[in-house]
Amino acid sequence: MARIGRNQPCPCGSGKKYKKCCYEKNNISQILANGFGKNLPKDVVITTNIQKEKMSEVFLEFAEPLIEKCEDDKTFYNALQICAIAWNSSFLSPEERSKLIDESFNKYINDNDDREIAKEILSKMLERKKKKFPDIKRMIMDFQISYRDGKQHLNVISSTNE
Repeated sequence: MARIGRNQPCPCGSGKKYKKCCYEKNNISQILANGFGKNLPKDVVITTNIQKEKMSEVFLEFAEPLIEKCEDDKTFYNALQICAIAWNSSFLSPEERSKLIDESFNKYINDNDDREIAKEILSKMLERKKKKFPDIKRMIMDFQISYRDGKQHLNVISSTNE
């Protein structure tokens, strides 16, 4: 995949230039400079401590069944969004999970058939999280896709309340 320049179309599919759309929210230093985390629940801990595993690597491994089929940047970004919803909703009660999924899908997916497909994918990803990553309790707060030397790099901001 090619590097996205600031003046290129945003990979989220909005039709805007990247610099006018997702550039700022995908810029980790800008997120931190703007007080990221000030509205988080008081029991959430944001850490820069070295972990056993890098969350970006864990998240890519988790998302692998979806991202391996992605043919472009927009599809890759959307697949990661679905995976982040699946990952984070795995920490919720079934009622809270259902509410989050319904709200997210109603906001981002207009077609009912697409919603059903997305719910099926989400169900499979929740099962994958339960089977392959049961001991990783960090939530994904945000992620950034960057491009260096023509290669994609994923940065993940995660949080734990363990």
